[in-house]
Amino acid sequence: MPPRHILSPQSRAALFDPPREPAAIVRHYTFSPEDLALIRRRRRAANRLGFAVHLAYLRFPGGVLGANETPPPEMLAFIALQMGCSAEDFSSYGQRSETRWEHLGELQAYLDARPFQREDMRAVVHAAIEQAIGSDRGDAIVSAMIEHLRERRILLPASAALEKIALAARALTRKRAYKNLVDGLPKSTIAALESLLVVDDE
Repeated sequence: MPPRHILSPQSRAALFDPPREPAAIVRHYTFSPEDLALIRRRRRAANRLGFAVHLAYLRFPGGVLGANETPPPEMLAFIALQMGCSAEDFSSYGQRSETRWEHLGELQAYLDARPFQREDMRAVVHAAIEQAIGSDRGDAIVSAMIEHLRERRILLPASAALEKIALAARALTRKRAYKNLVDGLPKSTIAALESLLVVDDE
């Protein structure tokens, strides 16, 4: 059975991918003087750019850049401009995996952020259920979960993990809603309602 999805490809990209619109890129990826001072401690241009890109991703969308992932060209060009280097320098970043992990560790400490953990699951499920009570739209439910994590400086897990939780939360909320509809109704009324579902063979 193919996996079920609660998000369309467009909604998933909007929630989990870096923006491509110029105004959004400027809003999310303009570095402060403190950011720039930290970034410029790296010696090589490639390391400065890679470090800056990691900082950008951790802030928004709020996750970790994949080991083999390349940032959108518009985002990379804007960040490289602030670094005074070329976007092409990124291709030589992270040749040592240790460098990447060292940078991520330093940046998580700088941002006071941490990875998503199993203990966070209960609170995220609660946020999903609260949203599903008011709207069962998948993008609204996942967006509420993401907002909950961002407020607590918890890095986003893979989109598939949050979608799975959102599907379960929506199913549970619907089940509760259906139950509430018939709670307190006399058995005769319930039987009459069920009879409406019977299809006459003729």
